[in-house]
Amino acid sequence: MIKAVIFDMDGLMFDTESLYDIAWEHAGRQFGYEITPEDLKPMRGVNQTVVKELFFKRFGQDFDFMKIRQSRIDYMEQYIRAHGLPHKPGLMELLKFLKENGYQIAVATSTYKDPADRYLTTEGIADYFDVCVYGDMAAKSKPDPEIYLEAVQRLGRMPDECLVLEDSPNGILAGSNAGCPVIMIPDCIQATKEEERRAVKILPSLSQVILYLEGSLS
Repeated sequence: MIKAVIFDMDGLMFDTESLYDIAWEHAGRQFGYEITPEDLKPMRGVNQTVVKELFFKRFGQDFDFMKIRQSRIDYMEQYIRAHGLPHKPGLMELLKFLKENGYQIAVATSTYKDPADRYLTTEGIADYFDVCVYGDMAAKSKPDPEIYLEAVQRLGRMPDECLVLEDSPNGILAGSNAGCPVIMIPDCIQATKEEERRAVKILPSLSQVILYLEGSLS
């Protein structure tokens, strides 16, 4: 029986993945690089260390990752200050349902603690979470299961009691390898046969998770 729900963050709770793409493309142009959505696809759901390695592999060791990353951060922060951080459909509905029905709630994100804390607090949802595990708290990035195993341990549950919600193939693999049931809610990357095999459900929105937990979606 499901006792806890573990959320990914970017692309799952917040509609940030497309914003990341725009911000990286903008930052790349500032330094003379053409960063495309295809370059960014394997970076979804992984932490900063892996992202850095992937950029070096794509553009070479002269790619000034920290400066370009800071340009990306500045662009995103300006956008969020001006427009807010868009929620994915059904986020608040699902969080309220889980809290009202006694589920434990966790977040396990590859995003590092400072920005993730800021996003959760700014959007007024930090208090919903019993446990938060961030990318800089895990030695290994998704698709390694470490971050989900850490969340499960902090919740004091068994993996099969913890439902993982993810949008990326890397996250689906991490949650599945942690021994958790996983629901995929696709964002920028649609489900393949591999995700369909690993996930217990592929759902169109977070609000559909409520029906799953109520047993309406078998």
